[in-house]
Amino acid sequence: MKRKCLIFLSVLLLLTMVPKSEARQTAQGPQVILLFFEGMSFADLERWRTYPHVDRWLEQAGIGALSVRPPGARTAANTYLLMGSGSQALYTERSGTAYEREEIIQGNQTAGAWAAKLGLDPAGAQIVFPGIFRLHAENRDKLYTSQIGLLGSTLAAHQIPVTAYGSGDYEDVRQRHAILFAMDELGRVPHGDLQVRTTSSTEGYPDGIRTHYEKLLKSITANANQGAGLITVQLADLARLYQLADDMEPDQFDRSYDRIMRDWSAFLDQLLSARTENQTVMVVTPAVHAQASQEKKLLPPILVWRNTESGLLTSATTRQPGLVSGLDILPTLMTWLQVPQPKGLAGHTLRIQDSGTDIASFIQKVDGIHHTYATRSSVLYTYVMLQMITLAGAVVLWLWGRKRGVGEGGEKLRRGMRLALLAMLWFPFLLLVEAALTWQAAGVVALGALIMTSLLLAFLMEALPLSRTVAIVCGLTVGSLLLDGWTGATLMRQSYLGYDPVIGARFYGLGNEYEGVLIGSTILLVAALYQIDRRREKRQGWSRQVIPMFSALLFAIVLYYMVAPHLGTDAGGFLAGLIGFFVAGSRLSGWKLGKKGLLLLAGGLVSGVLVLIVGSLLTDQPLTHVGRVSQQIVSGDWAQVAQMLERKLEMNIRLIRVSIWSKVFVVSLLVLGVLSLRNDRFLGHLAQDYPHLVKGFAGVIAGSLAGLVLNDSGIVTAATCIMFMVVPALYAALGAPDESAMQTEGANSREVGD
Repeated sequence: MKRKCLIFLSVLLLLTMVPKSEARQTAQGPQVILLFFEGMSFADLERWRTYPHVDRWLEQAGIGALSVRPPGARTAANTYLLMGSGSQALYTERSGTAYEREEIIQGNQTAGAWAAKLGLDPAGAQIVFPGIFRLHAENRDKLYTSQIGLLGSTLAAHQIPVTAYGSGDYEDVRQRHAILFAMDELGRVPHGDLQVRTTSSTEGYPDGIRTHYEKLLKSITANANQGAGLITVQLADLARLYQLADDMEPDQFDRSYDRIMRDWSAFLDQLLSARTENQTVMVVTPAVHAQASQEKKLLPPILVWRNTESGLLTSATTRQPGLVSGLDILPTLMTWLQVPQPKGLAGHTLRIQDSGTDIASFIQKVDGIHHTYATRSSVLYTYVMLQMITLAGAVVLWLWGRKRGVGEGGEKLRRGMRLALLAMLWFPFLLLVEAALTWQAAGVVALGALIMTSLLLAFLMEALPLSRTVAIVCGLTVGSLLLDGWTGATLMRQSYLGYDPVIGARFYGLGNEYEGVLIGSTILLVAALYQIDRRREKRQGWSRQVIPMFSALLFAIVLYYMVAPHLGTDAGGFLAGLIGFFVAGSRLSGWKLGKKGLLLLAGGLVSGVLVLIVGSLLTDQPLTHVGRVSQQIVSGDWAQVAQMLERKLEMNIRLIRVSIWSKVFVVSLLVLGVLSLRNDRFLGHLAQDYPHLVKGFAGVIAGSLAGLVLNDSGIVTAATCIMFMVVPALYAALGAPDESAMQTEGANSREVGD
């Protein structure tokens, strides 16, 4: 009896140890299948939706646009390196490509043998990248810190298997760039198949090469049953097709395109239908095809199927629904595979945000981003050229009028130039408001509409005194920037004068262009209010302090907006604004900037830096670039801090050399020199009639120069800031005859009594 009981208990125990399929899959560790659909653009994604099964699966996915900013060209190879290292890195053709270890590459020599001769130990690796040491060498001593192979090395250290399938081979060219993403720091991938079982020779496909989706699916399924890990698949059929597009008859291209899209549809449907609870599937396009690049539609799509979540992808890197960075891929994989993240990563884990936005609306939003990017250069270049022409023309006209006088024709010309100057002052505000329009007009149409609107506003305001004109324009500019910034910076993200998600230099907060605008317009607004309320000095009691108190409050609000991690997150702008506001406030309050004033300014700067460090470390927001630098300072990582400063300095110097904003700044300085140093010293006379405005000019100049020094794109800040000094000064210089004779509002008290 005892024996029977033991047998019964043993059988029962064995039965409990034989799990069902579902239980086994749940017990397995997390697994990520990463599909690289090379060459796909959002236009291709929109066409792909019309194929069987695709739209149904897209409705269940997290979808987004991928922004990448490699140190070199926007190629698939550079994007693979960036995503796999979590930082910038540059691929060079001399580094070669990857091979299977037993693949013959030189004579009868295998890739493994060749790699061993170069010092790479191929043991335990199915795939090797022999050029890894050259790749490391060519990314050494750069302004960026490359971490090539970080993904593969980190997963290997935690015993997470990595498998790579597929290639972009064509004709006699071996193109296996996806290995740059999956390899470790020694150029090795433990498992994979680059050639034999993943492609087949098939007529009707580009170069006669077709990805063998059936065998590939079997390999992925077999690998998936082995447990946790990362599987990458390079699917290059569409990229190969677009390489031949210009050589193909259009109907033949369409037939090949249709075959590839149907293959992708069937493959994705089978893969997602068999997806288990522990699996996450991601589709990433490292770079769009050449035709999309020529059309400046550079953002590729990214899709995620994880659990049952659907919506728009986002991350703390971009803080924008539907937009993520290539730097986010590595930390995301670490999170999904339950691996501790390496230190110093700039990216953040992707999240799927249920925004209620359908795919068609999202694709339309991406089209709007692409439209702004495609027309931005022409709009801004023309705008900046018009700025320089207007400034130069105004100076020449002023000098001519001072020397020879003006007749009836000259008076009309002078009035037209004043209208142009006032229109220029309206432009930053109008460029922000224009972003609220849903139109996608051509660049010349958008610029024409802005010019006409600004001239109309200038015409309506030309009869107003200078101080009131400046107060209205600057008040609307400051108010709109703060309102937009406090409500998510939606307009700034889409403005021609804002930052561009396609370029990927900044995704949120306050950009350098509007940083200069905000500093200059805030100072000029305060100076104009002081000028309007000149009788304040004769009053007694609390009413005398209204303007100073309002000015101090406005300065504090703007500085808080700039420094707050959830708002402006602009360290350089905060420090530049601190300097400009201090100088303007001191001058307007009648303080003399002697030694004590300079010491107070220096103390304020030190305090400002401490506020930046403490605020960025104590915030509950994800770390920004300022937060990472603060961590490096606190931890004593001075090498990284020095490298960051060197990078920002070199970037600023390069922009000064090549940017058109530097030309605007130089022209503005020349205008300032003419107004200040000419024999009659116009600014000196102007200070007698507009004393508070001229005192405000000192703050604008200080903020402009501080912005030049304290930002990595400081020339942009300096150029947009100094306009709020040069334009009003020229506008006053080209005033009506009674004003040009210095019979202005300060002399005859026309404005003071209003």
